[in-house]
Amino acid sequence: MSQRVRWFGAIFGVLGIALVLVLHWQVFFWVSTERTMGVVQRIFYIHVSAAWVAFMAFGIVALCSAIYLWLKDERLDMAALSAAEGGMLFTTIVLLTGPLWARVAWGVWWDWDLRLTLTLLLWFIYLGYFLVRNSSEDPQKGK
Repeated sequence: MSQRVRWFGAIFGVLGIALVLVLHWQVFFWVSTERTMGVVQRIFYIHVSAAWVAFMAFGIVALCSAIYLWLKDERLDMAALSAAEGGMLFTTIVLLTGPLWARVAWGVWWDWDLRLTLTLLLWFIYLGYFLVRNSSEDPQKGK
């Protein structure tokens, strides 16, 4: 990789972390408290955006993996792996923040609603993706 690409990566990484910190500051100190749910509603600022990223990452994994099977370009495989790592992280965040809100709003930690169950299934799909990737010594042959 060239020095310029690493420099831009470092700049955008620091900028991304700074923006996340500003976002969390705004969630807890700047946004007014919702009248009906109260403070627990603030979880949505993290929960919903994490859910969007988790499902978007799943689409990126599927697209990059399908094109990788066609073109055999290792960069697409690495992009799929990176998206899967991020997707697993954000799906975990969704599955941790959702029950925190649900306990206050619904009175239960978990309800077997279709959306909740499919998000849990997505987490297991990500887990299976990593288990299958790491189960063979030669990824090309699958042995």
